[in-house]
Amino acid sequence: RFSPDGRLIVSASDDKTIKLWDKTSRECTHSFCEHGGFVNFVDFHPSGTSVAAAATDNTVKVWDIRMNKLIQHYQVHSGAVNSLSFHPSGNYLITSSNDSTLKVLDLLEGRLLYTLHGHQGAVTCVKFSREGQYFASGGSDEQIMVWKTNFDSSTYSDVLKHKRRDVFMSGADSKASGVLLQPDHPTDPAHEPPLSVEDRRSPVPPRPRSTDHPKSQADDFNMRNIANTLEHIVGQLDILTQTVGILEQRLSLTEDKLRECLEGQEKRPGSDTS
Repeated sequence: RFSPDGRLIVSASDDKTIKLWDKTSRECTHSFCEHGGFVNFVDFHPSGTSVAAAATDNTVKVWDIRMNKLIQHYQVHSGAVNSLSFHPSGNYLITSSNDSTLKVLDLLEGRLLYTLHGHQGAVTCVKFSREGQYFASGGSDEQIMVWKTNFDSSTYSDVLKHKRRDVFMSGADSKASGVLLQPDHPTDPAHEPPLSVEDRRSPVPPRPRSTDHPKSQADDFNMRNIANTLEHIVGQLDILTQTVGILEQRLSLTEDKLRECLEGQEKRPGSDTS
């Protein structure tokens, strides 16, 4: 996987390691070796400051790549973890496992948020949509399920009227709904057409046409550019703030070491004289 800025590449391997690579120099910059099983999947945090990996030892681990330090360790599955995906906000991580479940992790609080049940076999892959409003999962039961996150909503606003399998959740908060996408079966006369994500959304009335359409499009484009630029600036400021904090900690450690050395040198002449 490439980092968001395209400068680094992270790889996962059956040798139980995760490696960071510099794209320009083609050299391995660091290896993480904390997993006790094959590493099935790895990906970058949207900020590019950390990576998360899923392994056959039933664990999910998150490392800070600036300090090359393990910062979070989750052992919430009872089977091998096959895949994971960061929410675009960077606040949540979803994982899929051979134990037939999906787990949503709250990265800010470092805890399991809730568990999703629906697949009848190993869940082999999972991925958030670009805006994070949905995520999709696929399993060995040959089914694809599309879920609505509802992270910012406490009630369900969509009522599914299409073919679906019963899905249920457990955990602190039940804030997701799911729908099953099934392939067509020509041998089944009662089969229905596959359900798309758009089918799950509430009908939206058509927007009135603007008499000044080109200008409206230009304004929308400019606003999006400004919003993206501001978001990028805020992200960079956050990285700088965290970096300054780390430098201050290291400076404090250096000052303590220097103070110990000076105190040791001051004590030596006194001990020789006595």
